[in-house]
Amino acid sequence: MHPRNVYLKGIDFLQLSNNYPSLKNHLDTHNSIDFKNQEAQRCLTEAILYCDFRLNVKLPSDRLCPPVPNRLNYVLWIQDIVHCSRYLETQDVKSDIAGIDIGTGASAIYPLLGCALEKSWTFVASEIDRGSFGYACENISANHFDSRIHVVQAKANSPILLPLFLDAEATFDFTMCNPPFYSSVEDVVHSAEAKQFGPNAVCTGAEVEMVTPGGEAVFVGKMVEESSRARHRCRWYTSMLGKLSSVEDVVNTLKSHSIDNYIVTEFVQGQTRRWAVGWSFLDVRLPDSVSRVPNPNPSISKCLPAHNTITQSVPAISKTLLAENLHQMLSSISHLNIQSRTAARENRLDADMTAMDVDDSDVPDIVIFAQEDTWSRSARRRRNQVPLDASSSMNPSVSSTPLLPSLDTALVCSIHIKDLPSRDVNSLGGNRPTRLGLEFCWRRGRERTLFDSFCSHISRKVLALRYDA
Repeated sequence: MHPRNVYLKGIDFLQLSNNYPSLKNHLDTHNSIDFKNQEAQRCLTEAILYCDFRLNVKLPSDRLCPPVPNRLNYVLWIQDIVHCSRYLETQDVKSDIAGIDIGTGASAIYPLLGCALEKSWTFVASEIDRGSFGYACENISANHFDSRIHVVQAKANSPILLPLFLDAEATFDFTMCNPPFYSSVEDVVHSAEAKQFGPNAVCTGAEVEMVTPGGEAVFVGKMVEESSRARHRCRWYTSMLGKLSSVEDVVNTLKSHSIDNYIVTEFVQGQTRRWAVGWSFLDVRLPDSVSRVPNPNPSISKCLPAHNTITQSVPAISKTLLAENLHQMLSSISHLNIQSRTAARENRLDADMTAMDVDDSDVPDIVIFAQEDTWSRSARRRRNQVPLDASSSMNPSVSSTPLLPSLDTALVCSIHIKDLPSRDVNSLGGNRPTRLGLEFCWRRGRERTLFDSFCSHISRKVLALRYDA
């Protein structure tokens, strides 16, 4: 479950029923509810949305009843994507965030949760089912979000990414989608029968919400095809997936379209496990905390993208001394713009920070902008062949003024000095001195080899330094 999810420690059904009395009718003697009871499940969802998000939502009995904790996981991940994508932007240039929800359903839960959590978010949502379309419009109006959420009626032959093709000038920050899992009604039946102890909750979805030709992997594959036409008009295309096998299928589809900038995450709620895949045609790179499943098992590891965050451990020395040496080292590299960003970490979302990060707040991030490789041995050889008068203009620049990458910026990388947990315990049971780490995070660029080369060069230089005891 996402670390910012308010249901991380579960739901107190008794407390919830005190704030939403109609839920009391569904509590058992253990102050829990029967998740296989349709009416109880709908009442619980309505109670959570009202009490925790001040959303008045009515759920029809013949449509999907979305579990809020699971849906919230997805919205929080989108928050992370948006936040990290705008790492290089200053507060005064940040604009409203526009999202697309594909197949919003009767509840319109993703746009409603998104707008309840983020005042700057707006949505264009699509829905192919006429009944769900009507309910979605009613729920949006009931919560006075008509000016921020617009629902469009899709048709059977409409593009999946319909909102992107209705207005050729419109741009968006992200798409969301929870596609039908199954390829046929028989597939639904077989899936239920395959569960050893039966499903944990009743499913109230209509066929249009649960079944699509070819299943979810084919559906998202079509999204990839369509996104290849819209490309940079949306920063990040994303979709949830209900089957692990679909993750591998979608990742293979992305690779077949030469899309290497993709991200994979996992949502866990109780015994239910879901995944999400995102991709972008831009050169914005997201940190591993957003782009990769933490501590992955072998079955998902093969689907994950390469690391965008690399941590190099260094001796336990003064952070100030390490920062000074790092600045010196970076300043010696030609054609490198260097920026100190104290505010960069202060503006991070809470969940992207650990207790150690809080302790690190006195150490500013360093952000480097490079137009090309000027640090490798081969680059230095080329530089030595440049006439003296030409090389005199190749000095690095250091600035505290926020810089934005220009069209010829090949690499943007942030460096953060952080504490690392000690791997060793002494004989008395106490931890040995804490190690420090240089956390390199790839922020912009298309050449992974450039990022890897830079991290390797700086790491070797830092490890070669000698410090007085």
